[in-house]
Amino acid sequence: MIGFRISDYQPNKEGKSTFRQLFDIFKEMLVHTSGNVNEALDWLKEVDEEYKITNEQYSMDDFIDDLKKMGYLKDDSQGAGFAMTAKIEQSIRESALDQIFGKLKKGGQGNHKTPI
Repeated sequence: MIGFRISDYQPNKEGKSTFRQLFDIFKEMLVHTSGNVNEALDWLKEVDEEYKITNEQYSMDDFIDDLKKMGYLKDDSQGAGFAMTAKIEQSIRESALDQIFGKLKKGGQGNHKTPI
């Protein structure tokens, strides 16, 4: 019988590291918070609490430290948390383009008739 099977959500980890999983979610959160890093990190912590992405070996603090070491985040000049760097802005743009154009395939020559 053909139909739908309803089950609990099982995240598809696809062999990604914990950092890569958190980083992908973090970039999406930045888009939804209009670039507010502190709010995006708060949302990410809530998602982590619900879905248990981090563990004893890799925590949210480790993730934030890695973001700083890799040049994605810097301390805010006003001392109010963190700020984005140009590197993470570029990464967000690349992700957006991959989402838009990533599934396009090269077409054939096609038939481009014109009245001329």
